[in-house]
Amino acid sequence: MRQPRAYARAGVTLLELIVVIALLGLILAVAAPSFLVPEGNGTTELADLVATARRTAVLRGEPVTLVTETNGVWRIDAAAGRSRDAIATGSLTDAVGKVRVHLTPLGACVLEPLDASQGVSWDAVSCAPVRTASAGARR
Repeated sequence: MRQPRAYARAGVTLLELIVVIALLGLILAVAAPSFLVPEGNGTTELADLVATARRTAVLRGEPVTLVTETNGVWRIDAAAGRSRDAIATGSLTDAVGKVRVHLTPLGACVLEPLDASQGVSWDAVSCAPVRTASAGARR
């Protein structure tokens, strides 16, 4: 009587291959987002600062004033007469000149340019600064 031959496996089965590919896909789906670098949202540093001041005015329920100096130093102050201390301070890497923006608790804003030669114009609808072409060419 013949006995069945024991033979060595020379490869992998289709089921094993599918399981390995599924596991690799799962690992990549979990790990891939950490390798991606988010792109900038295209806003300027001043636009981000104005948005922060706006949120501050809304959250505090009182008007605030954002003031930037020619050297890029900025501060957010409470409404006139309420407090002498600044709510927040900092500095911009790209100086925009002297600008004062008054922001209300309803999110409205009024620009008061203190140095018109810096090339910052204002979009009143979105309450955001818009660089003019001459300011972008100076970079």
